[in-house]
Amino acid sequence: MSVGKFYGVGVGPGDPELLTMKARRVLGEISILCVPKSGNEKNSLAFSIASGAVGKEWTVIELLLPMTRDQQKLKEHQLEAARKIDSELQRGQDVAFITLGDPTMYSTFTYLLKFLREINPKVNVEIIPGISSINAVSCWMQVPLAESEEKFAVVPALQPEEDLKRVLEEFDNVMILKAGKQLEKVLKVLDEKGLAGNAAFACKYGLEDGFFTTNMESLRGTRQDYLSAMLVKRNDQGGENK
Repeated sequence: MSVGKFYGVGVGPGDPELLTMKARRVLGEISILCVPKSGNEKNSLAFSIASGAVGKEWTVIELLLPMTRDQQKLKEHQLEAARKIDSELQRGQDVAFITLGDPTMYSTFTYLLKFLREINPKVNVEIIPGISSINAVSCWMQVPLAESEEKFAVVPALQPEEDLKRVLEEFDNVMILKAGKQLEKVLKVLDEKGLAGNAAFACKYGLEDGFFTTNMESLRGTRQDYLSAMLVKRNDQGGENK
């Protein structure tokens, strides 16, 4: 019996119409779909995007991959998930693992793949790129990520204040990802650097309650969703408020 092929499929930032043609084809061909779950949430956003774009019934395998800083616990779950995937592959089944955005950009997929390759070094893998939130929100706000000779950086909001300050000093444009739950810290850094007027914040792109704004004052004292990003342009202001 031949061993199945493992696909890492990026389903984009939220809008099912942004799924690539190749992702649609692959998801339409496979029958085993692995869906990451961070906890007890009822619905997976990645799954709702995929099902909204493809409209197929799969055999769904939910993989518990919690968002935790406990590295030992995280590795245990990733290893268990990799074993479940390998079990299906060994039965000759092609398997797809879906992930928000792109599989190579701050994605659980990359860690999962490392464990899978430890279990089976010869595993047949194909990674299908997805549109990242970085590209999606800049287009949504109609603000360019970089022009001419500008330097552009991408950083997670979890970074310490001093690291964020250093990046804002060294780069012309900075995209701060997962900024929603770190707003107090990020706004404090922007205030200290005099850049609050040069920032645009986007939250829950592609969803009905999504929004973006350049009014940082309206965000103070709030706690926004994990699916958010802030674009800071040192020499320019963000897009039109929405």
